[in-house]
Amino acid sequence: MVLLRPEESKGRDPDEMAMGVFLKALEIAGGPRKLIEYRNLTWLPSLLEAAYAVVLREEFMKTEDEIAQFLGLTRQTVRNILRADPEALMERLSGELRQRGPRAHIAGGLAKRAFREIRGRPQGPCPMP
Repeated sequence: MVLLRPEESKGRDPDEMAMGVFLKALEIAGGPRKLIEYRNLTWLPSLLEAAYAVVLREEFMKTEDEIAQFLGLTRQTVRNILRADPEALMERLSGELRQRGPRAHIAGGLAKRAFREIRGRPQGPCPMP
């Protein structure tokens, strides 16, 4: 399956962009040490999926259906990721990490916040130290 035609990408690499968003989201979540501390490394694939979903929507204007097909997710999961509230996630993040890791809306909120920080868009205050 070809998700992006050459004329759509304009030299942008969605894989590289998604990895940048993923790494920034990981930093926002407290970094790898925090994940090891909470023993929640298993949710990293969800965070990477969310990073891809946000990049594909924001940079490449892909639909929920196109993103779902590319990532092998349901349309509803993609919708949950894309509708996540990046401002509300920081209040819930520490509690989620201690439990079972972020659900799609938390991973989506992290990815959206990371994307905006990378793009230099203003954010609300960050309550986590």
